[in-house]
Amino acid sequence: MESTLVQIIKQYEEYQRSIANDLQQDSLTGFLLFMNKRLGQTGDNGVDFGIASWDNFNRQTLTEMAGALIGKMGRYVDHYAKKSMPKTQLASLEEFTYLIVMLQGQSMTKSELINHNAHQITTGTEIIKRLITKGYLEQTNDLKDKRSVRVSITDKGRVAVYSTASTTKLLAAIATGILSDKELMFLVSTLRKLDDFHKEIFQEAKQSELEELVGKYVKT
Repeated sequence: MESTLVQIIKQYEEYQRSIANDLQQDSLTGFLLFMNKRLGQTGDNGVDFGIASWDNFNRQTLTEMAGALIGKMGRYVDHYAKKSMPKTQLASLEEFTYLIVMLQGQSMTKSELINHNAHQITTGTEIIKRLITKGYLEQTNDLKDKRSVRVSITDKGRVAVYSTASTTKLLAAIATGILSDKELMFLVSTLRKLDDFHKEIFQEAKQSELEELVGKYVKT
């Protein structure tokens, strides 16, 4: 029988072929995810390469997997959105998320709207500028703070949001894919918990270094 090292090397070579030598995907986390897909599967030589349980992963490996997968999910949704959103009155999913929060009718300062969407100031400012140019948002001076500018949605902006209803419904359907209702509820609950965690960091310690953030907010 081949040694364990030889078996691992062969599996790693197969992993590399599966990603077509894409260096961005070639990582330990990617290889572990690749191996996990063999859960319960047996190789041609009768050796089981599957990972018996998620319990076999330590927390460090699981957090790396979670981070990689969350980022990848965002890229998948962005890919679908780039295909579909330009066919609506809104050019991107970002324009939709900036307008949808304004439907409640209350105005917000530009910085409040940008922070709500967790964007950097320059990125958020460009999105708001496009929406104002299109007539979807209008801006007024803040009566309480002369340094701030408030924005509110226009009737034209409301129509633009409503025009995306069928498209965003399809995006939501493909994004959640094959999840059952129970799995979906668990996912939303977990993501809301993470969102609340990161929102606090984004609002209160956005300029801090990563090491400082981990030391302050992550319990080890």
